Amino acid sequence: MLETSLLQQAREAANLTVEQIANQTNIRAVVIRDLENNSVEQCGGMAYARGHLRAIVKLINQKLPKSKNIDADEILAQFQAAQALDNRRIIDKLDENNVAEKPKEKMRIKFGTLASISAAVLTIGFIAQIAINNVSGMNENLSSTITQSSKKPTEGKTETSITLPAGVNLVISGVGGRSWVGLTNANGESVFNGQIGVGEVMAFNDPQMIKAVIGNAGAVALKVNGSDLGVVGADGEVVRLDFGANQSL
Repeated sequence: MLETSLLQQAREAANLTVEQIANQTNIRAVVIRDLENNSVEQCGGMAYARGHLRAIVKLINQKLPKSKNIDADEILAQFQAAQALDNRRIIDKLDENNVAEKPKEKMRIKFGTLASISAAVLTIGFIAQIAINNVSGMNENLSSTITQSSKKPTEGKTETSITLPAGVNLVISGVGGRSWVGLTNANGESVFNGQIGVGEVMAFNDPQMIKAVIGNAGAVALKVNGSDLGVVGADGEVVRLDFGANQSL
């Protein structure tokens, strides 16, 4: 069962009902409820959903104090990321709903490409041991042994030796806003489904594979098996990444 969407939370915070929004925006109530459930079945596809969402957010912000106004781009990022987790790709959904213009293919980054990007950016520093208690016990076996030995102060840096557990080790850091992130394993089981904000760091491990869908690729940086991949997309871009256990950077 999906958690309450940001759109529904914002509407309730503004003390607005679905019917009130429908009357003031001329958007059907059934469409508004569908959007709050991160679905485009009633509105005719993503192209229409974007316009409806911006109109609803504009009305909600008129009812809220300015200090509590919500970001339409953040609502759109969560909505698009939720769509990406469907069994069908977003492009297929747009085709089925007869959206006139097919969007550009989202960047799908293979591990070999990531290797060439990140070869020169190997991590110097340290990875703190992080326990993620709310992730289906997936991280209970994740442990990192980090040994630091100081160099002579020629450059003022430390040399770090890192031992990671077998499989895929993924660290996600919030660096530029808030992003919705969905992670599944090789069997399609959910590893993580939630938001990561600025300053938050989360670590995940799986013996075989981690498949990631990032709703706002410009807001998070990734490290895989100790290699720094940095930010893997633009602000507001939905990016899919597959990390396999037998692949190395």
